[in-house]
Amino acid sequence: MNASLFQKICRGSRIGYFMLLSERRRTLTSLTVGGMLGFSSLPVIVSATFPSSNRLASSIKAASSTSVENPQVRPRTYTYVDLGSLADPPSDHTSAAWGINRARQIVGASETDIFGAAHAFLWQDGQLTDLGAIGGGTFAASAAYGLNNRGHIVGQTTVSSSEPPHAFLYRDGVMNDLGTGFGRGSFSRGWDINQNGQIVGERSQTQSATVRAFLYQSGSFLDLGTLGGHDPFPFGIDSIAYAINDRGQVVGTALPPEPPLHAFLWEEGVMQDLGTLGGNTEATQAFGINNSGTVVGVSQTSSEAMHAFVWRNGVMQDLGTLGGDSSYAYAVNRVGQIVGGSRTPTSPKFNAGHAFIWERGRIFDLNEVVTNSPADVVLEVARAINDDGSIVGTTCTQFCEPGATATYHGYLLIPNPE
Repeated sequence: MNASLFQKICRGSRIGYFMLLSERRRTLTSLTVGGMLGFSSLPVIVSATFPSSNRLASSIKAASSTSVENPQVRPRTYTYVDLGSLADPPSDHTSAAWGINRARQIVGASETDIFGAAHAFLWQDGQLTDLGAIGGGTFAASAAYGLNNRGHIVGQTTVSSSEPPHAFLYRDGVMNDLGTGFGRGSFSRGWDINQNGQIVGERSQTQSATVRAFLYQSGSFLDLGTLGGHDPFPFGIDSIAYAINDRGQVVGTALPPEPPLHAFLWEEGVMQDLGTLGGNTEATQAFGINNSGTVVGVSQTSSEAMHAFVWRNGVMQDLGTLGGDSSYAYAVNRVGQIVGGSRTPTSPKFNAGHAFIWERGRIFDLNEVVTNSPADVVLEVARAINDDGSIVGTTCTQFCEPGATATYHGYLLIPNPE
């Protein structure tokens, strides 16, 4: 398999930070396109080739058998759609999916034929469209992370060969540079956009300065502040805003007076600390919120494991795992279905695990409920879910289990009729 799509383009800039947050670094030294956050200790993708698809099937079955089962709660099944790649042939080039809206428009990033550089894409009705990049010369790159139901897309793009990347808004066929609100040499990234066109993300005054969460509206950046702390180190994090709902509630992660980072809910100028699952030596982060104010993310438990959580009405609930030692929740839809990724009892060392859906009090391995999954594909993470239950994510990126030899791609899961 070819090297990672970002291995070819980062050249030491924050462009290598497109697909994975690492708390102290924004260069391509660790990467998992599918896992995004939490699985941040993994090195650059290594090719893994195993001949036996039967071994893969057995591995998935063994992992799912450890999930908590309730005969009265049965998950629905899904049809798998491979989103492909912008590069030719798609089977040899990588992609990752990050967001989906009501119309099943999907955004993400993919390798291209332009020196293997990564570009943001829009997928709709089987067609993958290259959104391009604003600037940056030979290795110009971009990635899309979020979109609203109007089809407006946000992400990050190179703007020149001498400047850090900037947040962008793609609308009506045009990619617009949102700038940073600072001067030259500053950085920004857009993570999400709501129906009102409000955009959230992170920015910093220089390439290596501490990042802070922002809310962008009406052409202006609003600094969302912190939970009382400040990170003085290069490439540090004071706060990051990952998601915003249509009520203008913002969630993310921010630094309290004493580390580590804590998940926050920001509303009308007030940032609320959501607490933890009992542990407090690793960062707690909120990645998703629905219009009811239900928040999902990851937090450390009292046993020092990292587990997916759901927060509602002031209470943080542990969602458990697929039998492994960690899990992460990334999105929640209108009816409270939650998606993310979890390690399993059979996950190889350093492997991120399997995509999951949590609903009606139970967590299910999505690999076990897809009716047409190819033998060489494992769904590693689910990044987003829309209100009709359609799910997007990325297949196994690295250190995959035996038999999972397919080049990693973004995918769509369409719910089958019940």
